[in-house]
Amino acid sequence: MKKYYFIAAGGAVGALLRFELKNSPNLFQFTDPLINLALTILVINLIGCLILGTLNAVFSKTERISTDVKLGLTAGLVGAFTTYSTFCKESLNILDAGYLRFFCYYVAASITLGVGAVYLGHLLGHHILHPMGQNLVARFSLDTN
Repeated sequence: MKKYYFIAAGGAVGALLRFELKNSPNLFQFTDPLINLALTILVINLIGCLILGTLNAVFSKTERISTDVKLGLTAGLVGAFTTYSTFCKESLNILDAGYLRFFCYYVAASITLGVGAVYLGHLLGHHILHPMGQNLVARFSLDTN
């Protein structure tokens, strides 16, 4: 039951972060607000992909973090921060507005860069963050076993 509280708490934080970023003024300087919004959603989703890849890599190398916390951060925070439905809605809005070329670039960039961001996060977690954590544990005798 505790995992649901972690997921809900993470989801609340993720949704609020997305809301604030999505509504931040002048993130992009295009004259069409539709394109500005689409690019903001792209950035939000890429940040989420990077974070998710990093978290998954770090979590796969440690048993110290509880499953509840892992779910709260991945399914909750990152899941609510990023949103596939918003991506799809904005893609359709772009297509309906007649921006066929931008639609193709936006969808291709979202998918390609999203997978790339998850992979980059995976590398970051496995090769930088996890070794740093191991060094801190060894250096400060933080091992509780």
